[in-house]
Amino acid sequence: MIALNIKKIIHLWYKIYSSRIVFSIGLLYTSIVFCQTKTIPNQSQTNLGIPKIVHYNRTDFKADPQFWTMCENNDGTLIFGNNDGALIYDGEHWKKVFLPNNSSVRSLVKTKEGKIYAGGYNEFGTLQKNKFGNYFYKSLLSEYHLENKNIENLWQVHQFNKLIIYRSFTELIVINGSEISQLPANKSFVYSEKVNDTYFVQDSGFGIYKLNVKTMTLQLVFEEISFLNGEIASILPTSDVNTVTIISRSGNVFKGNINTKTIKKKYNLFENSKKDQVTFGLLDNNGDYLLGTRSSKIIKITKAGAIQKEATTFSGLSNATIHFLYQTKNHNTWVLPNNGLNFLDYKPPFVSIFDQASIYDIVIKDKVIYTATNNGVYFSSNNSSYDFKKIEDLQGQTWAIQNFEGTLMISHDTGLYELTNGNVKKIGKEAGFWKLTKIKDSPGLYLGSNYNGLFLVEKKNNQWNIKHKITGFDESTRDLLADYEPNTYWICHGYKGVYRIHINNDYSRVDIVDHFTNKNGFKSPYNINVFNWNAKIVFTTNTGIYFYNTTTNRFEPFEPLNKLFDPSKNIRKILQSPDRTWFIQDDEAGYFLSKNQQLNIDLFLNLKGSFNRGMECIYPLSNNKVLFGTNSGIFQYNLDQSQNNQIYPTLINQITYSHNQKTEFVEINSTKKDIDLPNKTDILRFEFSAPKMLSSTETNYSYKLENVDENWSPWQNTAFKEYTHLRPGNYIFIVKSRNLAGIIGIETKFKFSILPIWYQTNLAYLLYLIGLFFFIRYIITYVKKKIAYERLKSKVEIKKTQQLLELELERLNLKHDKEVISKDKLNLEVDIIDKSKELANYTLLLSQKKNIFGELQDDLKQLRELLKSDESRRKITEIFQKLNQHRIGEEFMEIFDVNFEKINQEFFEKLKIIDPSLTKRELRLCAFIKMDLTNKEISPLLNISIRGVETARYKIRKKLKLSHDENFIYFLEDLNKDK
Repeated sequence: MIALNIKKIIHLWYKIYSSRIVFSIGLLYTSIVFCQTKTIPNQSQTNLGIPKIVHYNRTDFKADPQFWTMCENNDGTLIFGNNDGALIYDGEHWKKVFLPNNSSVRSLVKTKEGKIYAGGYNEFGTLQKNKFGNYFYKSLLSEYHLENKNIENLWQVHQFNKLIIYRSFTELIVINGSEISQLPANKSFVYSEKVNDTYFVQDSGFGIYKLNVKTMTLQLVFEEISFLNGEIASILPTSDVNTVTIISRSGNVFKGNINTKTIKKKYNLFENSKKDQVTFGLLDNNGDYLLGTRSSKIIKITKAGAIQKEATTFSGLSNATIHFLYQTKNHNTWVLPNNGLNFLDYKPPFVSIFDQASIYDIVIKDKVIYTATNNGVYFSSNNSSYDFKKIEDLQGQTWAIQNFEGTLMISHDTGLYELTNGNVKKIGKEAGFWKLTKIKDSPGLYLGSNYNGLFLVEKKNNQWNIKHKITGFDESTRDLLADYEPNTYWICHGYKGVYRIHINNDYSRVDIVDHFTNKNGFKSPYNINVFNWNAKIVFTTNTGIYFYNTTTNRFEPFEPLNKLFDPSKNIRKILQSPDRTWFIQDDEAGYFLSKNQQLNIDLFLNLKGSFNRGMECIYPLSNNKVLFGTNSGIFQYNLDQSQNNQIYPTLINQITYSHNQKTEFVEINSTKKDIDLPNKTDILRFEFSAPKMLSSTETNYSYKLENVDENWSPWQNTAFKEYTHLRPGNYIFIVKSRNLAGIIGIETKFKFSILPIWYQTNLAYLLYLIGLFFFIRYIITYVKKKIAYERLKSKVEIKKTQQLLELELERLNLKHDKEVISKDKLNLEVDIIDKSKELANYTLLLSQKKNIFGELQDDLKQLRELLKSDESRRKITEIFQKLNQHRIGEEFMEIFDVNFEKINQEFFEKLKIIDPSLTKRELRLCAFIKMDLTNKEISPLLNISIRGVETARYKIRKKLKLSHDENFIYFLEDLNKDK
């Protein structure tokens, strides 16, 4: 299919681009549209009747290039008999079906019931389509017990009433349901045909027989001598059911009456011409005979009896030898030549009627088509074949050809010419004319648009002459249009904007020139064109369509046309005919109807890019046809809507999918409502076509897959679509078709489902739901328990935290209390030390007072001895007695010992732990040393001398094992800190 499309495209675009592109100085000035508006003639002769021929070769069908026969299935699918077997063509895809013995297929017929019978060498059977959309061959040999019989080639097969009749050279094989009959030949059955209600067969050497169905016998109708013993090539019907046309291979044409069994020779096709052979005959839908030949392609015998040999209609056939002709249900013809296939499209949307030059203008006068080209002027008077001839006296670039007052005027690069009866006459000496424009209300006067301004051209007494150049304006005037005001004209320049000029009354001088660029409403001064539409002067630009407002002196958007066209595209031409408006929009041709303003572009897509830019040429005809002039010639389009109203089905021919690296077919001809495809389908491929839409134009398709595609795909010529890795679910694939001739193919739908894996089924989902229910229930229960546990845990934690907080508070309190206690203790210790010092000092003081008392007593004793007076001695004695009464004894030492022992109890215990042999005096000495008392202060407290204190300190250091360097006071202080 890809090769077929490529071939079509190459064939089409080869025509478009094969001609030369000619440049001239006029093309350098502007890209303005030019092709004058024509008066549309009533040209019935423009009905071509010329088919468009499409060639198919081995690259397309990929089989042996020799074909023998063909037939058409009910859905439009074509079946061809080929040396390789049967070839099936649905308009997009070619598929091959082999016979069991690999024989070629020589005979094919499609019955009224829709069955297709095929025959080959020692083989006959049916071609059927299976539920997957694939054709297959079913042999009937075993069914009728003919497996071992040599039946040779079955050259033809026909349906006659309810019978299927195969013809070989030796016999006729007649199939009637489950029964079979074999009718042997007297010599050789060389030809057979069914005409109306009669089955004919020629037995070589005997004549032409007809089959009597009731008796199953052959009855002689025409003796061989009556048709000159010739071998029959074709028996064709006539308007009389009892009369047939018999054509022999040698070209003799006879009329035969079945009732009277008489034959009358009419003529020989090859009289006074080269000898040839007729190979096959066909009655077409027009009532004409088409005869295939051995070396002359196709000879046409019209129903009026005219013989057309080497007709232009069939000149494009790829081969001169024709094996078979077949007319399809849509009245097109297939030609089976000796090599390849030819398709004759009798209702193409367009045909090329001229391809020898680039076209700039067209005019029809007296049923003759004239065209202005880059290589002069061509004309054709034979409008059935359009055999164009060139006017030899006029060479080079021709811009326009116009019909004025019955005279053809030619505007040429070299000047202005008059064409009369094929003779060319130059008018004046000036060169470089674009066209002529008739001056309103001035008979015989014309404006000549020139490369360098304007000229006044006059026709007087049937003589044309250039009167003079109109001064005051020297720009190129190719795009010129008369304004509403007299003597006023609009001129568009492709690069300089728009001019409005006013010419004086005698047309000798331009007296007013208004120049408009992008300052008067236009967005750009480039590519502006001027046209008349609905009696309005409109200006087309790259940014929309405008009109001139005389009140504001500005160009304003023209909404009636702006609402139809895309303002981003440049309208390069507007041409109004009675019922249509034609246009060229960004190199695309189209039209819209006056009553239905919908743009019609698709039919002309093949012309895109082929117009002469700035010189586009459209010539509407009166019978729903139109001529387009392009850089590759003239194309005629048929706008007859009768064929476009036909609606043809779009077929889904085959569906395949790949799974686990295997390709499987999907049932498409099944009674099943639902088609299930396995999960994990890797690639799902749809192949589709519209066989009844088959024509010389390209067929496009649009499709979508519901649940996957939101919108229809763009129109494209690819006849298949693939989807990969579709998810499980229900889908509907929809495809529709159309071709460029305007024929629409109705939508076709295919419903299918991608099955889920077991864990994606409904039961699995139900189990999932049940499991989910219990899981959620478990989760809820678990969460509740978890919440309760967490709450309890939180309570415990809170309680524990509270307890810890309380303990911490207690600890802090205890710590605080301890610190307070420690502080108090420290204060107490300090106080104790102070008190100890005070106690020691007090004790020392008491000791000193005791000594003082002792000294006083001693002094008093001495004083009493010295006194002589009794009174004095008595008085001294009384004082002595008082002192004695208050004498300080040793009680204070006992109090000191008790209190000092209590204060330093722990200190003493630590010292005893170090050395239990320490005496009470030594312990007290340590306490005094710790209190930082000097030896002198300690001496009276211990009632020993200072020397004795030093000796005692030495002994204690030894007991405490203090080294010589250790400070005794620091040692005792550290010992006190440890407690």
